[in-house]
Amino acid sequence: MTDTTTPESTATDQPATTDEPTLKAVCEQLDQLTERVDELEAEVEQKDDRIEELEAQLTEYKRFAGSEFADVRGRITDVEEQVQTLESSPDNATSEDAGETSSQTTETPLERICGLPEQIADRELTTNQDRARFIARDVRDYAEKAPAGLVIDSQTITKVLTAAEGTKPHTQTVARVMNFLEKLGKDDVKQTKRRGKKLVVVDPEAADRYHDRCDRANEHVPTKNVMS
Repeated sequence: MTDTTTPESTATDQPATTDEPTLKAVCEQLDQLTERVDELEAEVEQKDDRIEELEAQLTEYKRFAGSEFADVRGRITDVEEQVQTLESSPDNATSEDAGETSSQTTETPLERICGLPEQIADRELTTNQDRARFIARDVRDYAEKAPAGLVIDSQTITKVLTAAEGTKPHTQTVARVMNFLEKLGKDDVKQTKRRGKKLVVVDPEAADRYHDRCDRANEHVPTKNVMS
């Protein structure tokens, strides 16, 4: 009689299973990680910009707080000296004071920082203020002449800063530099737009003064707050 008994199946007869992820799952996970990295990089860039802004505010506050007492004391001394001068020669003192006041009024913060020696500029100015100073000192070389004045656009500023620093600045950085040019240049510098492009228009005479102050930068050290 023939033995027809079927052999019992064993574990090795069953199809092999695995918990390893499929290629599709790996790709999906990689895409998710890539998106997360992009989000984190964007957050870091925003935080860097905010840190730079806060550093600029802190620098200005420290400079103001540190010099306020000295400024007040200096003003008191100036008043005392003016009183003594008026008592001795009223007519001459009045004429000299008027001329001095006129000179101080026409000198803008941008003109003053253009005349700063490099070591003082590095200590006193924020990064973007120093960039604005760099652009202003040779703006005659970069800008185009127009009836309104010397015109320089955001693209040209980007190219100049890229050449100077070796890396292309962010669009927001260029905008801040343009804002500082207008803010520190007072009435001599204006921002405008033409055909969708942001422009800075500089008074030609002011541009000459910026360049002249640059040539005299190492001749003297300023004795007053350069940003006021």
